[in-house]
Amino acid sequence: MKKLNHRKGGKRPPPARQDGLATKRQLLESAGEIFAEQGYARATSKEICERANANIAAVNYHFGGKDGLYAAVLEEAHSRLVSLESMQAAAQSRIDPRMKLRMFIGRIVAEVAKTESAGWELRVLSREILSRSPLMAGLIQNQIAPKAKLLRSLIAEIMQLPVEDPAVSRSLINIMGPFLMLLITDRALQKQVAPKLDLDPQTLTDHMVTYALAGLEAVAKANR
Repeated sequence: MKKLNHRKGGKRPPPARQDGLATKRQLLESAGEIFAEQGYARATSKEICERANANIAAVNYHFGGKDGLYAAVLEEAHSRLVSLESMQAAAQSRIDPRMKLRMFIGRIVAEVAKTESAGWELRVLSREILSRSPLMAGLIQNQIAPKAKLLRSLIAEIMQLPVEDPAVSRSLINIMGPFLMLLITDRALQKQVAPKLDLDPQTLTDHMVTYALAGLEAVAKANR
């Protein structure tokens, strides 16, 4: 009897690989939710796997353990806030640098100005900022530092100053500071500190861009 050659004819999809990718994505989402709710120390791989409907060994298989999973969650959260690829694409474009800054600020404002119904990404990052873990080092190296470098170059271009000028780094802090405040403080505290604060994304973006550009111009004039 002739043996059937299953390789001939129509190609079969690779279900094992597809299932593996789906499991990895579900683990990442479930872990993000649990880390946001409980923090890194209290969350367990068992609970994450149960929520993801995955085998208990899946965390080790896909991420090498809880530490690897948490590191992946941090990087995913920061990438969703503003991706390194989008910043690199903007940096390489021929758009006016002031417009690039508006695009960058607008993207972050759209995320940090969300209500409490926002996803787990901002809550995970705010927890990590307030209670730093050893896994923060990887986030800084892979996400924060490269993005800060691109933003410093953009600020230097707007100010017409060398990127190494201390005024450029100080200006970076001035621009990023408000985002940290919005990220780590809850809405109740924000309303107490600034009762009339308008978190409409377009209004807030317009204000922050106007304020940033005016400040950059004044500082640049004083340092040239």
